[in-house]
Amino acid sequence: MQKLVTGIILLFFFSQCNESSSPAASSGNETADKLAQSAGLKDFDKITQLEFTFNVDKDSVTATSRHWKWMPKTNDVVFYGEKDSVAFKRYDTSTTQLRELNGQFTNDEYWLIFPFHLVWDKGMTMTDNGKSIGPVTGDSLNKITINYNKTDGFTPGDMYVVYTDDNNKINEWEFHKGGSADPSLMTTWEDYENYDGLKLATNHRSKDGSFRLYFTDVQAGE
Repeated sequence: MQKLVTGIILLFFFSQCNESSSPAASSGNETADKLAQSAGLKDFDKITQLEFTFNVDKDSVTATSRHWKWMPKTNDVVFYGEKDSVAFKRYDTSTTQLRELNGQFTNDEYWLIFPFHLVWDKGMTMTDNGKSIGPVTGDSLNKITINYNKTDGFTPGDMYVVYTDDNNKINEWEFHKGGSADPSLMTTWEDYENYDGLKLATNHRSKDGSFRLYFTDVQAGE
């Protein structure tokens, strides 16, 4: 883990790898395309701004809360702090503050719109593993492994294992930091909401309930 300047614990991963936020229709990978389209990728083209608050509770205590507004077509981002706001360009990491803000934003939006990254991101491979029992829910689901390469992004080499239903909706996932054999974190994907065509999971819980990551103040507009 890393710490923010504010002292709040920062979550676990920033695996953006040569990512583009253009609404590509296809990645060339059928599984990736199905997951992204199920989440509303075709409607992302009309979105001019996406606003959300990223929250993390540990043992029922709020450990992290960050509010963002992102303009995907221009890649302008605004971070709203308690006392002021900071506007910056996405991927501008020319200063320590900008690198930190970009890392935090990438982490947070990755949780929100991860299925789109399966089409946008480069430097990754996907493997269909067939039916499996989800380690969090205990449901019979489709298991898919996503490996990022060891050179790109904020934390190269990470691995994700997603468990989807037969409608190509993610029900849970595992995060394997640096491709480790044992998962660093496992959570549900639940409480899906429709935001101007984007079908986004707003709640993620660990199996024992001690960890919860969730989104509030979500707005998507043209």
